[in-house]
Amino acid sequence: MKALMRGEGAVWVLLVCLSVAMAGVSFGYGITKEGGEVGPGFLPLVAGVALALLSAACLLQWVRAPQAGEEDVDPRRIRTLWTVFGMLLIALLLVPLTGFLVAFALLVFAVSAFVEKQRVVSAAVIAIVAALVIYAVFVLFLAVPLPGGLLGIGGDG
Repeated sequence: MKALMRGEGAVWVLLVCLSVAMAGVSFGYGITKEGGEVGPGFLPLVAGVALALLSAACLLQWVRAPQAGEEDVDPRRIRTLWTVFGMLLIALLLVPLTGFLVAFALLVFAVSAFVEKQRVVSAAVIAIVAALVIYAVFVLFLAVPLPGGLLGIGGDG
């Protein structure tokens, strides 16, 4: 169980580092546009800062956890965390090819179907609705283009 505990701590450290990097890279996209409108880097900045803070809080909680609780660690929970982390990494790698909306929809579908064990139709509906909401909020309402990738889907062109 000690190896599992170290693995959980490593995941939180890795998430803190990746989210800080994501927030840092967001400045290259522009946090605001001319006229003070929200820019394409705003969402990665907010998401990166929020994920860094949440991951740091989880890391702190993990560090403060009593050593006697090592026997209580559920290996399925650690495996689920690594699975979702791997799916997120795959989705990020797909963005240049498929575009953000398609990669996001695939991520939501995969998490719903394979991690949360939803029926395929339900997972597909959840993924489509989530992608449509993201499109409506960022592309239509905020006028923030999303990366379209090689497929050109997302409203950045």
